[in-house]
Amino acid sequence: MSVSLYAHIIFKLGMVRFATSLLVVLLTNVLNRVLIVEFQTPATLIAFIFAFQHLATPSGLIAGYFSDRSRGGRRRTPYIVAGMLLSIAVMPFFPAWGWAFAADSQSPSLLWMGIGLFTLFGVGTTISATAVNALLVDRIPEEQRGSGMTLVWLLTLAGFIVGSTFFSHLVSGNQIHRLEVIFWLFSGIALAITFWSVRGVEVAGADDMVAPVRLDGIGDILMGCYRSSQARLFFLFLAATVFFLAMQTFILAPYGGVILNLPVGETAIFGVYTSYGTLLGMGTAYWGQKKNPRLGDRFFLSAGLLLGAVAFGLFSLSSRGPNPAMGEAGLWLLGFAKGFFNAGISFLTMRLTHPSFSGVFMGLWNLISGLALAAGEMAGGFLLDQGVRLWGDLGVGYAMVFLAEALGLLGCLVMLRFISVPTYWRQIALQLGVRASQAQQ
Repeated sequence: MSVSLYAHIIFKLGMVRFATSLLVVLLTNVLNRVLIVEFQTPATLIAFIFAFQHLATPSGLIAGYFSDRSRGGRRRTPYIVAGMLLSIAVMPFFPAWGWAFAADSQSPSLLWMGIGLFTLFGVGTTISATAVNALLVDRIPEEQRGSGMTLVWLLTLAGFIVGSTFFSHLVSGNQIHRLEVIFWLFSGIALAITFWSVRGVEVAGADDMVAPVRLDGIGDILMGCYRSSQARLFFLFLAATVFFLAMQTFILAPYGGVILNLPVGETAIFGVYTSYGTLLGMGTAYWGQKKNPRLGDRFFLSAGLLLGAVAFGLFSLSSRGPNPAMGEAGLWLLGFAKGFFNAGISFLTMRLTHPSFSGVFMGLWNLISGLALAAGEMAGGFLLDQGVRLWGDLGVGYAMVFLAEALGLLGCLVMLRFISVPTYWRQIALQLGVRASQAQQ
């Protein structure tokens, strides 16, 4: 295939993730802030319910396994479409549930309804994301996969920017009563983008880059990864970094509302700040890696972890009182940190992925990162509430969360030094009988 066709495939796969971002931004940047700040629902309870979208990530591993086993036809596209349809179908129900739960947060039926909605949403996004990444491995040449995954991630972030900006213009000040209409609108847009994106992205019977040998036993694949010390170290590193980066997910928007005294429309722009910073960081990493391939994933991962620690340090300091300038600087730094980290983890992940088990590997990648996201989000809400309970000061509670994140990222930086890609492939070759090419090593 030509370079232009590869770019077309990457763009369309990225637009699927763009559509997903339009939905996610309404939950993470809007609904959670409304429930925690405007309706004073405990952050621990909200983080617990919201985290169930990530606890649904085992579905990605199962979907990845069955899509790996498919023979002929379009083996990834049905999973992309099914996952997106499920996520879109449940979106319009969230505002009504949110108002009801805010009025009666002690109701067991409303608690389980929220858990059910977020679980279904999580199943859908996980299945579609796993299939998108596996299809990227199927159809893109090995040496371009890391860059391709980075570009897909860039379009994912563009969805956050568009969604956050769109929402801030639709809702001025605290006009939260318009949420139901906006949820329906975003769902319709995501549906249209999804159907346009999947057309022609996978040709029936043409698994261009798939290796001739396929591994069918999911237990054997997982056991082979488990027996590789480098595979265990990589997934531990992935889990730890995602955990500490995720602790602020449901904290940042309420932090802007309480500590910085900003209305809903303004805190929705937080997603724009961090997304722009992330785009710039990923763009810089993409350009830098093209100009100097020797920089590699280790350089950008290290830079991302260091910048993230500094950003969380600024948030911690600004929690002592209203300091919008320091908070805004932290948002931009956090964006750059995520950009470098996303690019670095994209390059590293694609160097460790083999077409023979790409669906299972990406499913496992989503499972571990999803569980780490859930744990991090719940830990953030728990630490915030505990800080307020112990010290009676909301600012101290926020400072505790951000300080824990800063120290955690510095610990991950130490872990990174022990990851070795050549050693990983020697161990995987021994356990699974697949060989890595020069590009992967």
